[in-house]
Amino acid sequence: MKKTLLILSLVLFGAGVQSATAQQTKIGYVRVNDVLSLMPELAAEKVNLDTVGQQFVKDSVMPRLNYIQGEYQKKLQDYTDTTKPKSVRDLIGKELQSYQEELGQAESFIQQVLQSKQQEFLDPFVSKARKAIDAVAKKKGYTYVVSPDSLLVAPDQDNLLVPVLTELGIKIPPQLQQPAPKTGGKN
Repeated sequence: MKKTLLILSLVLFGAGVQSATAQQTKIGYVRVNDVLSLMPELAAEKVNLDTVGQQFVKDSVMPRLNYIQGEYQKKLQDYTDTTKPKSVRDLIGKELQSYQEELGQAESFIQQVLQSKQQEFLDPFVSKARKAIDAVAKKKGYTYVVSPDSLLVAPDQDNLLVPVLTELGIKIPPQLQQPAPKTGGKN
């Protein structure tokens, strides 16, 4: 009988601890990109992220690519010159292959540079948004804040977008404003 009471006590104690722990854990959600899209600093600068980094590519990457393209054309002419010995043309063929590889990787490299420049540009805004998210989470007692993309169930009261925008001093767009509750009365 004592063993049964002891086991029952432990089970009840464990359930109580588990219940208390569950009550302390609050999970909120917000997309950082949603916050960024509503930041007036980004809108005020009329930022088109597709153009961020294009000047860098034009000034730094394109001269190299243009040089490689020119060298490739010269080597191609030399390679097709049948008056040159086969051994020389074989060496030129290897150089052509090297230039082809570099030119083939150019598009991928340009995309990487553009993404890097976009990230570099957005970093201060992302940092500002994350600080606001942290502040709202602390004020509202949230233990975790996640992106809603992975949530199957996400209660509206745990959506932190509006409180984060308020924390940042951003005017709440009409589509995010809650409609005023209807007062009692019969229709």
